[in-house]
Amino acid sequence: MSRNSYDSFDETYREGTPPWETSAPQPAVVGLAERGMFTGRVLDVACGTGENSLHLTSRGHAVLGVDGSETALAQARDKAEQRGLTAEFELADAFDLAGLGRTFDTVLDSAFLHIPGNSAEDRLAYTRQLAQVLESSGWVHLLQISEYSDEHPSLTRAQIVEAFDDDWSSMRIDPSTYAVTTGEVPAWLVSVRRR
Repeated sequence: MSRNSYDSFDETYREGTPPWETSAPQPAVVGLAERGMFTGRVLDVACGTGENSLHLTSRGHAVLGVDGSETALAQARDKAEQRGLTAEFELADAFDLAGLGRTFDTVLDSAFLHIPGNSAEDRLAYTRQLAQVLESSGWVHLLQISEYSDEHPSLTRAQIVEAFDDDWSSMRIDPSTYAVTTGEVPAWLVSVRRR
């Protein structure tokens, strides 16, 4: 993903509220948390203004939220301060997660996997970065807009499956929804375990 792509997201945040920022954590992420699916240190990739990160922090998790938009991260830090929460937020490149110099027990990706575009190679390069920062036997949970939505960038079930190589096992994919400012759109809720 080019720096220009990140700049375009930052511009979107500077211009107003993007449709994926609903001022609340994604209901599917709340459900995962209630089922105990987040453990240990948590990385939230493409955290935006931090609602998912802050929800997980409020449940006692040590969370690092990363994003390519400094504008979004500034909003996330403000929310954390206002709510008295200790989530960390850093500017980072999702294609260089190893550059964080840290590892995590659980990773959350809420609608980032489709960002690398239509290139299966780029999606695979991204999931290889996830594997580098995830502890062995750790889980990554992904909430991705599905092909059944006509108004948003999306991924098919098959595209999600092919984005994970031999570093991964125990994939589970269930139908779900992704909340946007206009309501909800069809999504896939995916959990994949690092070998």
